[in-house]
Amino acid sequence: MPRPLPPPAPRTRWSAPVVAACATALLATGCAADSAADSPAGTTGAGPAPTGGHGYVAGAEELGEPQLQLTHLDEAGSVHALDLLTGESAPVGEVGRTDAVASDGRFLFTSGPAGRLSVVDTGTWTVDHGDHVHYYRAPARVVGTLAWSGEVRAASSETLTALFSPTTGAGVVLDRAALGQGEIETVATSAGVPHDGALVPLGSRVVATGPASVEVREDGGDPTGTEAPCTDPRGGAATRVGVVVSCADGAVLATETAEGVTLERIPYPSPVADGDRAVSLANRAGRPVLAAPAGQHGVWLLDTRARSWQLVPTATPWAQAVAADDAQDRVVGLDTGGRVVVLEPATGALAATEPLVAPDQVADVVLQVDADRAYLNVPDQDQLVEVDYADGARLARTFPTAVTPDHLAETGR
Repeated sequence: MPRPLPPPAPRTRWSAPVVAACATALLATGCAADSAADSPAGTTGAGPAPTGGHGYVAGAEELGEPQLQLTHLDEAGSVHALDLLTGESAPVGEVGRTDAVASDGRFLFTSGPAGRLSVVDTGTWTVDHGDHVHYYRAPARVVGTLAWSGEVRAASSETLTALFSPTTGAGVVLDRAALGQGEIETVATSAGVPHDGALVPLGSRVVATGPASVEVREDGGDPTGTEAPCTDPRGGAATRVGVVVSCADGAVLATETAEGVTLERIPYPSPVADGDRAVSLANRAGRPVLAAPAGQHGVWLLDTRARSWQLVPTATPWAQAVAADDAQDRVVGLDTGGRVVVLEPATGALAATEPLVAPDQVADVVLQVDADRAYLNVPDQDQLVEVDYADGARLARTFPTAVTPDHLAETGR
């Protein structure tokens, strides 16, 4: 049983685990049995795969291709899922007033002013074993809720899901397998101080930030003794190599070794002004490279294999950047003019759409990137847009939505 850590600030304090099954989760709702009505339109429901065998998941159907969806919701919390294979949309459930949404590629975590966080299982996900991949579909549902305050950030490994609130500095680690069975089971909690940090699983451990440090914890919250300084952390992200946290002078990379977890500093090539830092590092799941806007100067690329930074100048400032594919190392982004932009760092070649959103809407747009396409929400037009970034940033499809898509997450990846 993990023990609470001593209280001196600024170190994060972890508490003992608390089990909150579906029947007893704080403010829990939506725990009804799965039904065909819970499934996205265009499916016949997720009949269980034959018992046993490699890749078997109870209650889910294993399929031969990614079951990609655009799960979107309005401010009132009406959740809908658009099936990208069929183009059809279906309601998933209601979660109440929503101000912030995070996703780990399967689950959505929504927070609002009611002091609670809702968990939505979108019912589609991918399990990447490195040399092969499994694709699954199960009924979508609202799993339940737990007490929360402020913004939410989410990250998962195969066994753990970590939630972090930069508003309060608090974190929660959940049992991911239990989530898949419709239960909210808390493995550990932490109480910190507000800071723009992260809580990211790395295998069976968790990489956590404090206001000036990065440390590694066991899944139940016990310290491993591995810690590194990190001035002014600004979020974190996982790559195929390890977990990265942005710091004022570069980044800290956490990697698994035979002895445990190692923390390495990856400094910027030269000092970087605060406004030019890489503070929103993002990549397509499984990529070793991360990308982030570099203020007015271009795009940062962080190669976690080479432990090196690259600054790529761009003609217009970018608001978002995602390291996308493995072939040309393309970076897909949204610039401050509202265009989806595609950059090939090796050649400097750039492709772009026409403006898809007004410049004053850019901050409210969510850009999602998978192995083939990029997606974004256009709230004032009640539509979702698909861009083929490998084909000269071609506008491929638009999808009207039944509710205003104020929040968006692509799931099934």
